[in-house]
Amino acid sequence: MTVGPLEIGLVVLVIVLLFGAKKLPELARSVGRSMRIFKSEVKEMKDENNTADGQGQIAAAKKNDEDFWNSPEMQPRSTKPVDGTQN
Repeated sequence: MTVGPLEIGLVVLVIVLLFGAKKLPELARSVGRSMRIFKSEVKEMKDENNTADGQGQIAAAKKNDEDFWNSPEMQPRSTKPVDGTQN
């Protein structure tokens, strides 16, 4: 059973109808962050299994992860309502 362009279009249409255009960028950002976390955890597990002295590397990886998630680029952005008036 193959998935054709019609099926893909229907799935995209249903997603847009369910979540709305405003929520899709937020959803995509959340999925991207989740994938990065998952990949870093998988890498950490592989490194842990491949090295006999994994404690030093794990501590360094956790420090790098903390630095990454605490960086200004990864912090939530403040959104201001757009109502067409200026203060």
